[in-house]
Amino acid sequence: MSIVKDDHKATLRRWYDELQEKRGLRASLRRSKTVNEACLSEGFRSLLMQTHTLWKIEGQEWRFTALALTAALAAHVKSIDERLKFAAQLGQMTGNNPVMSELRFSRLSAVKTPDELLRQLLRAVRLLNGAVNLPSLADDIFHWCRENDDLQNHHRRPLRPTEFIRIRWALEYYQAGDADNEQN
Repeated sequence: MSIVKDDHKATLRRWYDELQEKRGLRASLRRSKTVNEACLSEGFRSLLMQTHTLWKIEGQEWRFTALALTAALAAHVKSIDERLKFAAQLGQMTGNNPVMSELRFSRLSAVKTPDELLRQLLRAVRLLNGAVNLPSLADDIFHWCRENDDLQNHHRRPLRPTEFIRIRWALEYYQAGDADNEQN
């Protein structure tokens, strides 16, 4: 189930286009190395003002962190490619290897803090040469932040195993590689 709804995805795409035109907004986010730095950037504030219904929900403060992560990563996206989900993009084969190696993918899957997630996802965006399914990435970040918040607050949400972001990422990543191998 998607957290980032269609209207939020449309807003994210419009904001991304604005980010491409206003280099100062993009530059403020590109310099962000931590979630806190992203939160203090002018680029983040511009997204924040356009997405109240996505992040301003009482008792779900993790949404603010998720939006900051999304903004910081969007500044490094060169083009939006929505043909495959984000994790499937990482699992696509380039020659005999996936875009993101299994070792790096396991590091991404094992992150425990938002700052660590930012670092690992930034590597992923770079490995994709900036051609990323931004709406898919945003939704994945929101799922990761919700699950991380649940874990920290000892809250158990009734989910099927395939609804957990790390499991969903693994399924999409490995299925993308398998699909490429079957075509060859």
